[in-house]
Order: sequence, then C-alpha cells, then structure tokens
Amino acid sequence: MYYNSINNKLNIKKFVDVFFSNIPKNKTLFFPFKIPILKNKFINYLKKLNYLNFSFEISKLFLDSISEEDLYNVLYKSYNSKKIIKLEDLNLNNNYLLNLNSGPTLTFKDIAMIPLSNLLSFFSLKNKKKNIVFCATSGDTGSAANNSFKNINNSKIFTFYPFNMISNIQRKQITTLKSKNIFNYSIIGNFDFTQYFVKKIFENIKNNKKISLISVNSINWFRIIMQLIYYCYVSIKNNNNEKLDFIIPSGNFGNALSAFLAKKMGFPIEKIITCTNDNFYLDNYIKNNKIENLMLKKTICPSIDISIPSNFIRLVNKNFFKKKNINNNNNDIYSDKIYNKNIISSIEYFYQKLNKIYDPHTIIALSSLFKESSKNQVAVSTSYPIKFIFSIKKIIPNIKIKTNIKNLFFLKENYKIFSQNFLVLINSIKNNINV
Repeated sequence: MYYNSINNKLNIKKFVDVFFSNIPKNKTLFFPFKIPILKNKFINYLKKLNYLNFSFEISKLFLDSISEEDLYNVLYKSYNSKKIIKLEDLNLNNNYLLNLNSGPTLTFKDIAMIPLSNLLSFFSLKNKKKNIVFCATSGDTGSAANNSFKNINNSKIFTFYPFNMISNIQRKQITTLKSKNIFNYSIIGNFDFTQYFVKKIFENIKNNKKISLISVNSINWFRIIMQLIYYCYVSIKNNNNEKLDFIIPSGNFGNALSAFLAKKMGFPIEKIITCTNDNFYLDNYIKNNKIENLMLKKTICPSIDISIPSNFIRLVNKNFFKKKNINNNNNDIYSDKIYNKNIISSIEYFYQKLNKIYDPHTIIALSSLFKESSKNQVAVSTSYPIKFIFSIKKIIPNIKIKTNIKNLFFLKENYKIFSQNFLVLINSIKNNINV
C-alpha cells in the first residue's frame, strides 16, 4: 500500500513514512494511492472471524512496513479478551445503536488509540529514537491518548485542549493521570486554535536523529485504519444481509471518513449520514455546497464543537464529491443537523422512551434516526453519558449513572493555561523535550 498527499500524486510514501511524517510538505494530508476493493469471496471469509482476527485481515491491507507476525502481536496486545464494540437492537425497523464506548476512557477514541500506542512502541524498539507525541483534543481524544501513552518508554505526550470548552469529566480524565511523560496545555480559544497550533508545531520542530514526532489526531492515517475496521465488521455481521446506513455524530470527520472508506472497499453500506450541531459547516457544505466559516458556538456536545473538519478535505480534494447538489448527486455522504436546544430536549425524551440515558453526541445520532423513521440504520454512540453528567443533571436532576469514574474528583489536576501566543507555547514545548 502506497500513499500520497491529497493534491500531489508524485509525493509517494510507504506507511511508515506517513506514520512518522504526519503532514506532507505541502501542508495537506495523506491518502492511500488506491483504496483496496475486496472480492465477495474474501468478504464472506471475513464474516467468520472474531474482531481481533478481522482487524488483522483488514489492517494488513494498509500496512507494508511491519511483518504480519508483528502486526498481529500489536493487535493481540490491543484487542484480545476485550469488549470492543456492541450492537444494540433498538426494536424499531431493524435499526441499531452501535456502542463504541467500552474502552478504558469510555469513548470510541480508545479503539484506535490503544493499538496506535502499541504500534509506536514496536517502531521505537526498532529505530531507538525518543517519541514526541502531540494531541489536539475537543475532549475525548485527549483522555484516550494520555491513557494509552502514559508510561510508555522513550515517549512524551503533549496534549492540547481548549480552555473551558470541554466537560469537567473530560478535562479531569486528561489532567489527573500521574505520569512524568504527560504534558497538558489548556489553550484559551476553541478547538480550531488547538488544532492549528499542533500543525504549526510540526513546521517548527523537525524529526531528527534523536527524536520522532507523531500526531495522534485523525490526521494520523493509522487512526483512520483502526476506525474503518469496526464499520467493515458491523456491516457484514448484520443478520438480514441488507445494506446499512450509519448515522455518525461528526466533529473532525475522521469517523465518517472511516465509514466512507469501508463502503468504498466493498462492504454493504448504503449511506453515511454525518450529524452536526449548531456548528454546521459540514451540513452547509454537503447540502448546499456552501462554504461558510461561522463563529464557533459552545454547545452541550463539546467533542463536535468544531467549525472546520480537517479530514473532510481528504474527500473533497480527491474529487469524491460532485460540486453541486451533493445530497442529490452523491450516493455516499449525507448530512443532518440537530440544534443544541433540540439535543437538550431529546435527552429527556429518549430517557422516557427507551428508559436509558445517552450522552449528548449519541443523542444527535438517535434524534436523526428517529426523525427519518427509515430501516436498516445504525446510530453510532461515541461516548459514555457520565462524561457529561453535569449537563445531563441539569435536564434530569435525579438521574444516577453507575461508574467507577468518581475517584477523578479527588485527584490533583496537572495542566498549564496558555494564551494564543505561539512563540511562548513552542518555547515551553522545546524546553520540555530538550530541543
């Protein structure tokens, strides 16, 4: 498998080069030179496999820089004897809820982040370099990254999150881990600023003989690979053998991009429906071909409070979309938006209807599913409600959610607050990595 930057076909790389270079020299993103299309015979073989073996068969199509034995060991260490996903029947027109939040930090980010950290450990043993890991987060990526990379030998992780724009629990999951290799930076501004800072860091600090720099955001192609696997897996485990629609709460578009690639590979997927909130750049573009960068709004769904989804340009620049009336002419990506006020009212509605509490991001997907009243649809649950308990309690005051996460409230937090001064920020980072 070869890769190139999305607007330069001559910039051809192998997987290991993409893994460590993160962003091409032309400051775009990497994409496979050719998406593998699977034959029905191979897909039928995949139906018999458990999640571990399934993930191995799919991921080795994209990785050329590691032996099959070593790749299997990385995945075995990540997934063996663990509950990865759960498909819940909603008892409504063959519709389902896909729970991806069973990992250690209760978010779908764990599914990709754990094998990413294990793969980095494998490569670091071979190249004998120190790894400097960077993570920009709108909430859940940071907790998954810090948990996965804590105490990894020869690695330091720098996590950046927008000040006062993630939930208290999300922040505490990021800042209370005790490990000398974790550095947390709270940036005054929104997620777009934190993501911008991480990209500028790679322009100012280069890989050298002593260190390797890596981003664990979804600009890292390995994250996309690990995420597309669960869409491939669920689509062929469906009992009635009909194509499924996936309804996905969408922030930076990495999760939706993964579902799109699963469909392109030949798996039985009909529509990918991206759902946004009051920050509806995606909805505007997909429905109206309208590019409008509105001021970012803070909502009850902080993980998708993102104005410009960086992964979306991977599809736009590869010409997968027709320019006009995308929802009418395109057979893959559709969109919906659920406003913040409707998300709030829907939390109580679904509690009464289904007798369950869902996190606000899952509520967006469920609201879209119930609004359509179609069949063979899968709403994607990306996080666990306890992470947003303070917002939920304002809506349903007497609710109780059982979890072992309460000890977070008694732990000391470790983070520093920075303004949008890149020079101050980069000097702090350089001091901590001794560059």
